[in-house]
Amino acid sequence: MNFSNKKLLFFFPENPFAKRAGNILRCFTNLTQLKSLGLNIDLVGIEDYYKSFGDSYDSIDKNIIDDILILKSRPPKNKLSSAYWKHKFLRKYGKKYDDNPFHTQYFQDTFDAFVQKKKYDYVIINYEGWTNLIRNTDLKGAKTIVDTHDWMTLNEFYSNKNLQLVGKKFGEEIVNLSFYDRVVTISNDEYSVFKNFLGDKVVNIPPSFPENFENENLEKKYDLIFVGSDNPFNIEAIHWFIDKVLPQISTKISICIIGRVCKHVPDRENIEKVFFADDLKDYYSRSKIAICPMLRGTGIKIKVVEALSFGLPVVGTKKAIDGFSHKTGNGCLATDDEKTFADIIENLLNNPADYEKQRQEAIHFFKNNFSEKKSIELWRNTLIF
Repeated sequence: MNFSNKKLLFFFPENPFAKRAGNILRCFTNLTQLKSLGLNIDLVGIEDYYKSFGDSYDSIDKNIIDDILILKSRPPKNKLSSAYWKHKFLRKYGKKYDDNPFHTQYFQDTFDAFVQKKKYDYVIINYEGWTNLIRNTDLKGAKTIVDTHDWMTLNEFYSNKNLQLVGKKFGEEIVNLSFYDRVVTISNDEYSVFKNFLGDKVVNIPPSFPENFENENLEKKYDLIFVGSDNPFNIEAIHWFIDKVLPQISTKISICIIGRVCKHVPDRENIEKVFFADDLKDYYSRSKIAICPMLRGTGIKIKVVEALSFGLPVVGTKKAIDGFSHKTGNGCLATDDEKTFADIIENLLNNPADYEKQRQEAIHFFKNNFSEKKSIELWRNTLIF
């Protein structure tokens, strides 16, 4: 099927070109792959998100994005503007769309006006929590797709284990997902859960990266590498590793930590902190092992797939291999025991044969599950209704 004349509206609240977290990297990859199919893509984001993360509009690639709408929760303060007074009145007396503080009538009106100017063939919404944005909008027959990213109910369960609230949230999640023509998951585990409720409309498109195996012979500067934003799960993970695992490693090692999680990492002689890297290729290529000591969180860990794309063995907790089609033979060695975690690292660093075995497993598993070619074909099939 030729998509060259097809129009796609792609909603993602943050800047998908910011490259500062795994979810953003996934959106960036999806956009580039969808563009490679020939689609004309309009991007919709939210100003409050851009501002809160300090994201620049300048990073948006106009070779991928044809038109941009950045939604605002409130109109400019202009007492001569009818939109300004309408917003003030509705904020005080109007009915809220939902519990989302950004989703105001002005926000919705701006979105609806933008959509009505064109006829889209597809609308992709990232995160089911934004379903109300299009629930009552005339999409003129556009096919709707939600990229779930995560099992949101389980994420909320980690924060609040009140089963009644969890049950309510899961009900809302399934109702939202049922609204769409296609439901995209990135994890085999979540695919199985949602497919039981929603049937064949659920498709699994794992994250993908280019193969980066060609630099395997570069001199290694770091023994371990960890990449993470400053979300609570990453902060908890790196604290657990530094406090519980690192003291049990007797071998002198060098560690590179990249991302906003560095704000929560203590200064250590053997830890290099890189708060932002526009390109991780050189760091991964000069590292021996990637670690993923996550204790909570759902879905496939993008950082793990990215490490596998460089042929790096991964040492992680059992959460590191969530969503994988195979729990062994995947280039990852997983344990929740601090001492065992440390022992695995030492063994890989000190035994070249064991290291090479894990490296080959990483390369093989990546090629069979996370290739760009396979991902593009999955997107192609998902867009054919």
